[in-house]
Amino acid sequence: MDKFIIVGSSIALTGLIIWWFFGKKTSSTIAATDMGDYQIIDITVDGAYLPNIVQLQKGKPAKLVFMRKDPSSCFEEVVMSDFGVSQKLPVNKSFEITVNPDKAGEFTYSCGMHMFFGKVVVK
Repeated sequence: MDKFIIVGSSIALTGLIIWWFFGKKTSSTIAATDMGDYQIIDITVDGAYLPNIVQLQKGKPAKLVFMRKDPSSCFEEVVMSDFGVSQKLPVNKSFEITVNPDKAGEFTYSCGMHMFFGKVVVK
């Protein structure tokens, strides 16, 4: 009987691990708000980047305002190599990063450990 419980638990745990790492993740896309001279978007950092896809207008400076709620060391830095950005994010404080999206395309950004990702779509 103990063997059945162990085998059943192992199968259930394996299924949970596969679902967690390889299951389809939901995506949310939010367009930046046009403020005239610039565009602005709020991004919450809490176990992920929310929204994880940000849409910006080409040719207009953008302010990405990060609010880091997750105190884990992975999220202490945001790296946007396509925009030349690598910044430390304070916990429970808004932190503004200005980028100039001068070409259309899709650009990824990540936490400092490259485990969690977001995307900037420039149109």
